[in-house]
Amino acid sequence: MKQTASKLKISSLPIKKLEEVAFSLIDPKSNTRCRHFSFILHKGRLIATGINCNKTHPLNLINRKISKVTGVDYSDQKFTCSELNAILKLKRLTNIDSKKCVLVNIRYDRNDNIALAAPCMSCESLLRYHSFKQVIWSTEGGDYETA
Repeated sequence: MKQTASKLKISSLPIKKLEEVAFSLIDPKSNTRCRHFSFILHKGRLIATGINCNKTHPLNLINRKISKVTGVDYSDQKFTCSELNAILKLKRLTNIDSKKCVLVNIRYDRNDNIALAAPCMSCESLLRYHSFKQVIWSTEGGDYETA
């Protein structure tokens, strides 16, 4: 069940600050269609970040990438989702349990507007496995939802 931002308890989270950080991380030389950013927060503090990139990771070979909308399998494309990058950093750099953390996804489109950043099916599975306390993502127009 999805909840809109008005029902979320995100007022204590620095969402606007995360939007500013995400915007500052945009590579102006990049010609990608969209830029996804994942932030992992523990007790309101930023502890890990992830950005979608054109590199791949061995875990991508395990998790199939299938479109929620079309059902097309695009696992052969070489890229890594921002959620996976953030989780890898969390596990590599800290010993904090993900069950105590909040993951926030923000996406900017080509026109630098905040867009829908709901996790793909593969990332949903990954996030369920890591049991985050809360997963929040941006929607069109700068609102936020959670599962």
